Amino acid sequence: MMHRHRHPFWDLSLCFLIATTLILIRAPTTRGADAASYSNCSSTIQCGVLQNASYPFWGLSRASYCGVPNFELTCQDNTTPLLNISSQIYRVLRFNDTSRTMTVARNDYWGTICPPSYVNTTQAITSSFTYTSDTVASNLTLYYGCGTNSTPANSIQFNCDTTKGNSVIGYVITKKVTDILPTNSTTPATYFTECTTSVVLPANLSAIQEIESSPTTESTSQQSVVLPADVTTVESAIDEGFGLQWTVDNQCNRCLVSGGQCGRDNSSGDFTCYCKDKPYSSTCSGMSVFILDFASNIPMMI
Repeated sequence: MMHRHRHPFWDLSLCFLIATTLILIRAPTTRGADAASYSNCSSTIQCGVLQNASYPFWGLSRASYCGVPNFELTCQDNTTPLLNISSQIYRVLRFNDTSRTMTVARNDYWGTICPPSYVNTTQAITSSFTYTSDTVASNLTLYYGCGTNSTPANSIQFNCDTTKGNSVIGYVITKKVTDILPTNSTTPATYFTECTTSVVLPANLSAIQEIESSPTTESTSQQSVVLPADVTTVESAIDEGFGLQWTVDNQCNRCLVSGGQCGRDNSSGDFTCYCKDKPYSSTCSGMSVFILDFASNIPMMI
């Protein structure tokens, strides 16, 4: 019986055919995934006063890889945008993508100075944002669980009812403790030693001034003291919120000019430029990008 020997050419052709088939089968899936990432990061977030929010923000229609941590947005009741900064929620009251500024307010303090828990404004806010020039970051302090011995000068007393039916006494001050107490006080903090905790809230300078303003004064044996505003004024000042500003570096600008969409790799956290064909580390492939060097105002090609 005669055996036919296949020519090596046919084996090579068969391997090539199989490899090509596998590539053709896989390629649409890969391109589809890349196209989906590009398309997803091309979308913007719409909610109430917040319109067309994009990188570094993510949430709702935008996947997490389209933004960075501490820039997650959600939408409450389809009208109120909420910003999540290290698990602390802020209401977005105003949003300006052109100037990259927004006004936010603590959601747990919205309409009240008696939240379920007493937590300071997260320090993570300053790792992702900067306060705007009209924001006072640390002057508004609320003390909780205080005694009833006396009311410190230039402070306002308030009460918070607890779930157990008790009443928690608190004070609001708009200056440092050492700035509001009588000069002959040997231990300024004595006024607040019985308080169990305190919370510092950022606020607009105009709101702080509104709390401090009053048409009447009270004369004491030590000094003439300006009476603070009432609790309603304090609540309004907190609800006015405070200003935050964010930046987008030239890495994202270069990506956008090259036709891509800015994002990040969820595994490494590195910046990623999502393009129509696939993700790149900086700009879409084959693009010569001209940007303006803001330091020298000289166009540069990258």
